[in-house]
Amino acid sequence: MKKLFFILTFFIFLFCFFPNNGFAEEDVCSSIISEPEIEFTTSYGKLKYDYGYNLQELTNLGRKYNIVEQGLFASGLATVSVNWEVSLNTVSRIVNDTNICVVPVSLNVFIGYQDPTIYISNQLQPGSCEYNVVVRHEQTHHQINAAALEYFIPSLRRSVEKMAKDIKPYKIDSPSKIDEATNELTETYIANIEPLINHFKNELMQEQSKLDNQMNYDMESNLCRRFNAAHRQ
Repeated sequence: MKKLFFILTFFIFLFCFFPNNGFAEEDVCSSIISEPEIEFTTSYGKLKYDYGYNLQELTNLGRKYNIVEQGLFASGLATVSVNWEVSLNTVSRIVNDTNICVVPVSLNVFIGYQDPTIYISNQLQPGSCEYNVVVRHEQTHHQINAAALEYFIPSLRRSVEKMAKDIKPYKIDSPSKIDEATNELTETYIANIEPLINHFKNELMQEQSKLDNQMNYDMESNLCRRFNAAHRQ
């Protein structure tokens, strides 16, 4: 989920900064160096536990979210939403009677998790090996989420800082178009950032799949099988 924010700031008169120095009129905005201050914020969300589902209900929920494959059943699930937002501040610089440059001055990019939840089947006996293994399995999913986000943010920062240098100020001819220009600039940032977010989501799913595979499921089942057999003796 992404959200769009933009904030308009103030006019700066640039007659003194842009004398008649030979620039063509259409170049006055593109000649402005635009290096907005970039801030990244994040949240891992507050993890909660849900014990309100039985095995079949959890399985149906997992299939709804394409987590559980056909033929498998879920004793536990770990779910989370990746949320990101872009907030842009601009200044509007009046160059002359027909040219106003809308310039990005600060950008906030938020990426984080929303509603991280662990579901545990209410048919599992608390304290049993099966219960403990399922809880640990789902907790590991969220540990992967946290580690992946922590690893990704520095890479995202470098990419956004690089793209910001290539996004030029927006030229308009009337103060009534400032909102539209700021919106267009924000949409430009969103269009450039969204593929990076999608790449992160894909990489995250690949990391999670290393935990959700038949080999690991068999290992966890055998762990409890051996544990229960040893404690029956």
